[in-house]
Amino acid sequence: MYNKREREQYNVYRERICAKLGITKNQYNWLRRKGEALRKVYENYCNGVYKTGEEYDKAERELVYQINVYKQECTELLYAYFQTDPRGAALYIDIKPIPENNYTQANCIY
Repeated sequence: MYNKREREQYNVYRERICAKLGITKNQYNWLRRKGEALRKVYENYCNGVYKTGEEYDKAERELVYQINVYKQECTELLYAYFQTDPRGAALYIDIKPIPENNYTQANCIY
């Protein structure tokens, strides 16, 4: 849970990112929820929850597909980077292509 100050800081961050990406607060929140679900898939994979690689691939593919379709519906100009390390945010979005070796230049969706 956030305290009042943290919530205010988060809301300012979200507003800034929404303005930068040209998306609404609701679109950001949708991406945040799917990004968290994807992070959980990566965490479960690391923890051996999936019995086969096929289970993991299916779970990851479905969420990546949903995110890619949704970001195209938001605006054609969004790019996504999926960080597979479960210790942080899984989704980064930007209006320009995101280099794999410098994905932190994009906007972290958390």
